[in-house]
Amino acid sequence: MFFLPAGTDPAKADTLFGSHVPKDATTPHPADLYRMFAGRTENWGGGSYAYWAPDGTFWAVNEADQSVGRGHWHVTTQSRMCYEGTWAWRQDFGVETRRARSCSFYRRDGAGELWSTTERMAGPWFPFSGTSLSSGNSVAERYAALLATLGISELRLRE
Repeated sequence: MFFLPAGTDPAKADTLFGSHVPKDATTPHPADLYRMFAGRTENWGGGSYAYWAPDGTFWAVNEADQSVGRGHWHVTTQSRMCYEGTWAWRQDFGVETRRARSCSFYRRDGAGELWSTTERMAGPWFPFSGTSLSSGNSVAERYAALLATLGISELRLRE
């Protein structure tokens, strides 16, 4: 038996679990993608947020997992939004860190809806709602608080 979350439009149920990008989708211009993220905080859900600074740096927090991330982000000429940074989290009686890199592909369909995937071009693709983005940096205070909780002064940016 299969159940949809309350309020879900059954006609769009396949997008909850990923689907193929619509056939009429085109690549948005890289400058448009940069402007969409620069200077905004993205709500990743579940207590996770990332701030995409206009200078190409980012800060991220996951309050539920008590982890933080800091690094660089950019938009490629193929309209991929990529970020790479150092992540830190509490592990047993200490703090672990690691480098991580992620890129997302974006496409805009004929109706103007934006789609994204962090996998390969074959998907799965998910609708990307700009409602997850808000102006300004609402991560800074959370980031500082989590650094203090972890007992570290700062995550260093590596070139």
